[in-house]
Amino acid sequence: MADYNLHTHTTRCHHAVGEDREYVEAAIKAGLKTLGFADHCPQFFPVDDYYSHFRMFPEQAQEYAESIRALQKEYASDIRILLGFETEYYPETFDKLIDFVRPLHLDYMIMGQHFVGNEYDEGSYYVAGKGKKEDYLAQYVAQVKEGLSTGAFTYLAHPDTVWYEGDPEFYIEQMTDLCRFAKAHDIPLEYNILGYFNKRCYPNPTFWDIVAKTGSKAVIGYDAHTPEALLNDEIYRECEQNLLKRGITPATIDEINLRGIK
Repeated sequence: MADYNLHTHTTRCHHAVGEDREYVEAAIKAGLKTLGFADHCPQFFPVDDYYSHFRMFPEQAQEYAESIRALQKEYASDIRILLGFETEYYPETFDKLIDFVRPLHLDYMIMGQHFVGNEYDEGSYYVAGKGKKEDYLAQYVAQVKEGLSTGAFTYLAHPDTVWYEGDPEFYIEQMTDLCRFAKAHDIPLEYNILGYFNKRCYPNPTFWDIVAKTGSKAVIGYDAHTPEALLNDEIYRECEQNLLKRGITPATIDEINLRGIK
């Protein structure tokens, strides 16, 4: 049974359902000891005609923080609640993002790199799009490593989200480099329950064989977009077994450096 989840969304991202309180009560019912909210963070693109609608708007961030902090106090005797964000690393706008979230005193952030480049620009593509080739995979790995080097991220969500159909040996080479880098910087890699449940291109078995060989730290994340997702103990146990059979023991919450943004 899971005892923590650091990957929980809210309705503010426009593709999740359920009130914040419902996620907390579901987590308590599921037996979780720690629940981290990490909704999709606002971004600050330097163009007026583009905004991705799978994340909260900047004007929602303060209310989000206040809601989670209030629940943190209300349920303090029942569960540990943490305030975070999931966000991409976009070189052009990252400093502005950090300036924006710092006053919220986040407990942590996780990187969920859904695009490369800076998203709005011509060179950006959704990483789960089918048929990525060598140059794209190399760009993904390089950008993720650069983002993790900032020290701002607690872990890397769905690191194997790239739907790659190129040379298998090149995939192994690139992802081995990523896993070794994460290990050297003590950054866990997430086995994503939502991807597993929905039979997406991730979790990728080849990637997790690489994690096992490199000895990189791993976590399991529900990537919950509904409160009910936190109650699916059976799917959690399947994911846990997929790691254990490779010799990977998921990290405990005490083994994770939250790297709060103060």
